[in-house]
Amino acid sequence: MEQEAKRLQAGIRALGDYGHVSVRSARGHLSIFAGDTGDEHPGARLTPLGASHYGLSFMRHTGRWEPMPFSGPLSDMADTVVSTLGPYLARYDFST
Repeated sequence: MEQEAKRLQAGIRALGDYGHVSVRSARGHLSIFAGDTGDEHPGARLTPLGASHYGLSFMRHTGRWEPMPFSGPLSDMADTVVSTLGPYLARYDFST
């Protein structure tokens, strides 16, 4: 799963200003973190569904995982994550 996490992270970072986004393998999921400061709470995750497909979920403000109607092979999921959750992954820079 570590290789899949690295591939997903590289795919997300290649799609825009997402150099701060990290992906970690934990408990059978690929957890996606968007914090610049090592935020320990993932905002989204991919869950293996079988046949090399993954399902996308996001963390609700209540702390529960909400499944989204998106799934597919890992090679497609970086684009799916960015196109559906891009604003939540964005870097916030209020220093200007």
